[in-house]
Amino acid sequence: MPIRELNGIAAWQSELLLEAGINHGFTCRGGGVSRGAYASLSMSPRRGDDPADVRRNEEILCRRAGLDLGRLTSTAQEHTDVVEVITADRVGMGISRPWDHGVDGIVTLLPGTPLLAYAADCVPILLWAGDIGAAAAVHSGWRGTEARIAEKAVKKLTELGARPQSILAAIGPCIGPCCYEVGGDVALRFPESCRTAKDGGKYMLDLPKANRLMLEDMGLGGVDASAPCTMCRNDLFFSHRGQGGKSGTLAAFIQI
Repeated sequence: MPIRELNGIAAWQSELLLEAGINHGFTCRGGGVSRGAYASLSMSPRRGDDPADVRRNEEILCRRAGLDLGRLTSTAQEHTDVVEVITADRVGMGISRPWDHGVDGIVTLLPGTPLLAYAADCVPILLWAGDIGAAAAVHSGWRGTEARIAEKAVKKLTELGARPQSILAAIGPCIGPCCYEVGGDVALRFPESCRTAKDGGKYMLDLPKANRLMLEDMGLGGVDASAPCTMCRNDLFFSHRGQGGKSGTLAAFIQI
């Protein structure tokens, strides 16, 4: 499992993006200042963590991972399919300035601008378009996956000039088909190959696979879907289900 130590904190990193020389990662639980169910490197106050602790955690992440704290920009996490391009006037959105609408995917061509998406079982996705030097961070729960937000992020990159075959994707730690039990009202929205029927009308749903197939169908240059299940490895990652609905939040980060 490619979890690496980054000057005192740990993060899962994609071999695919490492080979491309991209500063990125999906944070693990340790190394921060949050307490209780949020201990310790919780990256978002949206689940009830103390905003002051989260701010300290942002400072810790940026210092240890070589990110520019003053330019930190994040998604808004409202299970939408909205993808926004971060231009100079939008740097800091989601962190120092709240979005006025739901944004679950962000894209930028700006060097030195860290992008963050959050997750605690949902699917975090990082994208790198090497031919135009663009990066993207995406939050995709089952609603976002059904709405094909990852595909929309790729399309945003191609609108900026990227060729699909130049784009690399890393699907980060999220709840896997081993642990993600849902009802038919959710499961039947997805391809048959991404769900396994159980007794009582329940299904095990494979959201990482649904996103991987979506991205592969777009002709990307590579898709890394080797990350572990957050619920199985709740010792390493925050898991909403694994912690009974009260947990911290990991951050998927990428910076050109």
